[in-house]
Amino acid sequence: MPLIVNEEEGPVTILQAWILDCMVRIGEPWISVEKNAYIICQWYDFLRYRGVETLNADESHLRDFLLGGGVRKSNVRSMGSDAQVTGTVTNRNKYRVIVGFHDFWENRHGKSLAVRYGGTLAQLRENAFDRKNRSVSRAEINFSKPENVGAKAEPGTPTLDEGELILEEALNHPNPNRAQTWYLIGSLALRGGARVGGINSITVPRLISALKKERAFKKVAGYAEMLDGYLRPGNRAKIKEILRGMRADRRTFIFCEVRSKGGKLIPLPIPIEVCEELIEYICTFREETKAAFLKAKCRVPPNIFLSNKKRQADGVLTSRAMSNFFNPIFKRLDIDGTIHRLRATFAEAVVRDCYVRERAINGRAWQIKNVLQFASKLLGHDSFESIQDYLNNIIAQELLAGHPVIVGSEENASYLRAVAEKLDDAKDEVFKTALERFFFENGLKPVVEEGRKYSLF
Repeated sequence: MPLIVNEEEGPVTILQAWILDCMVRIGEPWISVEKNAYIICQWYDFLRYRGVETLNADESHLRDFLLGGGVRKSNVRSMGSDAQVTGTVTNRNKYRVIVGFHDFWENRHGKSLAVRYGGTLAQLRENAFDRKNRSVSRAEINFSKPENVGAKAEPGTPTLDEGELILEEALNHPNPNRAQTWYLIGSLALRGGARVGGINSITVPRLISALKKERAFKKVAGYAEMLDGYLRPGNRAKIKEILRGMRADRRTFIFCEVRSKGGKLIPLPIPIEVCEELIEYICTFREETKAAFLKAKCRVPPNIFLSNKKRQADGVLTSRAMSNFFNPIFKRLDIDGTIHRLRATFAEAVVRDCYVRERAINGRAWQIKNVLQFASKLLGHDSFESIQDYLNNIIAQELLAGHPVIVGSEENASYLRAVAEKLDDAKDEVFKTALERFFFENGLKPVVEEGRKYSLF
């Protein structure tokens, strides 16, 4: 947890209490808490230089702070209540953090804040600076529109093959312990669609709890004791055997609870194969790291992925550390993307599957809304906006690559792919004639449905 210390005053309790609330009660990712701590420290020093007590700040101070660029020292002061603050993403983020800080003290701890224009900083709405000639306590802060600037290029989405290359490169780490750690982190992102914040929050107890809910484990006498004793070689082997059986039964995922962006617990789909690897990792490489913690007399956190920096971030491998390891690999392999975009690779595959099924079943009558709703549920998205981007990309690819066909098995799919390639060869009339003869000899007739280029087998 970030420790906020002022050279003159020592630890700043009023800020430290809020940071603790962000990490423990809300459960925000470490990197978000760290960024928020920097913002609130700048705000605290800004007020101190102005001779204003932290809880006596009002709308005019916040306006001056943002007009001056959100820095500790600034000579900028608004001459009227209609001075416009540029509505950049940075200003809006600082605004949200500061209002959230004052809301914490007023509404959770009953502190009295300064009132201006009929409201306190804790009572401001996010749109307070958006309309001219209105107090921030009555409308959104007279935000002016920022000047047009060139759009920042978004990282690309790696293909599945490129994702596999990233994982192979992670395994080349000279330390076998770290190699397995990075490989599994990348696997959770690529094959399970996990965010780095979610990966950071996976704990051993939650994974074991998820396994206890599975019917395949409940069938085994004494399954709870077996799972709790996962470190015993016999139990470990039995757990992995049951997981292999679940894969043979065409089960795909184990759902384990992790922390989301907002701090609430959400289910993370962990592929069964990756879950097997996690069990082996927990019993071997994690135990190595755990021993180093105990030797250094450091508390061992319950998280699966531990850091070699035992006294930083409670010894947990942070989201920033994950990004710092993987992003240079993308550059080294000349692959457009980041570790977060590995999740996008998984998400795009899910959306593609939903899209193809919808088109195959409903043909020209397919509905975008059906695709977006189902994919959003599978991926745990609250809105359709990001899903829409994946769908747009898939439709654009389809225009170049042709039309998908759904079949019931992988073996049948391979035959149909070969047939489709032959049919696309305009010069190969012999094959088309042979296919027509095959249809006739087997009593088959082409099923013509106007406007439908998809089939469901």
